[in-house]
Amino acid sequence: MTSPTVPVAARARDLLASDWIKLRSVRSTYLVLLVSATFTVAVGTFSAATVKTSHLDWGTFDPVQTSLAGLLVVQLAFGVFGALAITSEYATGMIRTTFTAVPRRRAVLIAGEAIAFAAFFAGQLVLSGKHLPGHHLSVTLADPGVLRAVAGAGFYLFIVTLVGLGLGTIIRHTAGAIAAVGLIFIQALIVNAVLPDPNSTAGHYVLLWAGQSISSIRAHVMNYPSVAQSFAVCIAYAAVMLTAASFLITRRDA
Repeated sequence: MTSPTVPVAARARDLLASDWIKLRSVRSTYLVLLVSATFTVAVGTFSAATVKTSHLDWGTFDPVQTSLAGLLVVQLAFGVFGALAITSEYATGMIRTTFTAVPRRRAVLIAGEAIAFAAFFAGQLVLSGKHLPGHHLSVTLADPGVLRAVAGAGFYLFIVTLVGLGLGTIIRHTAGAIAAVGLIFIQALIVNAVLPDPNSTAGHYVLLWAGQSISSIRAHVMNYPSVAQSFAVCIAYAAVMLTAASFLITRRDA
């Protein structure tokens, strides 16, 4: 006697529901997101408040990146969050039952976008009180490139989380995965040390600089890769990590 076939949609709903329960039950999820949001908004607000108009070059000043200054640190937290999402399952044995992180990915994407927009609005509120002759320092989402830059910052945090997830799956140990995530984000320092020429394009393939370009409205006057190239670089990092993770997880014991 054959067992009844369970519809694919029903199986998908069950997997999503079970993983969402796991996500909600882990206190570190809320702690990481809360601390990240608070830190990003606080640093962005402080960065905007300390802008000195007397030393400002409007041609290179980026009001969006000023508001999103906290993301330089918070991205590491998101990468670690992605790594812990899978290494914790290896540690507890839950990996034997499931390897789906869809709810986590959706939650982190939404959280990343919410943090980016909150930091942007907080920073612009402060910048609205500062002026240069002929210019307002603050911008709105309707200004050219602003919406793309802010939304791109949230997208970048999502990519960082996927990279961390891939590294966690490949390495399978929490400490090693966290160390690997850290190495990803010191690429820029290594490239600057080895190739100090400011006109070098080697940094165009560094994940950090790709993120800087995506979240900037002044990428064209900085030595960042183009916005289109930066999106491609981010997607490539996530795709390579997740492809390697998917390959290894089917060929190693849990």
